Amino acid sequence: MVRIFDNLIIDSDADTADKIPDQREILLITCGLKQNSSVTASSIGDDGFLYCVQRGFRTGGGKAVLPQEFKVRWRKKRENIYPCLEFVTALLLSDTDPSDISEYFVL
Repeated sequence: MVRIFDNLIIDSDADTADKIPDQREILLITCGLKQNSSVTASSIGDDGFLYCVQRGFRTGGGKAVLPQEFKVRWRKKRENIYPCLEFVTALLLSDTDPSDISEYFVL
């Protein structure tokens, strides 16, 4: 779990329901490989993955992050994609433009 501004980024596949604070105070952004996750990954390969926003959210600066897909590159394929999903989500919440992540970011 990662809290950024009024958002809580959680692994949608982990059993964390008993650890989630009162949801009236925060917006949950779920990361995982499930169909109902807020953000997910597809086309996971040796050089990276497609980061997919399935349900939009707002950044700390108030900008809308709409449903979209973009490539995230890595130097070495990860065994666990969840920290990558959480990290990219944190970058978006911090007002990093998706094109900057797609073009310049390498995990």
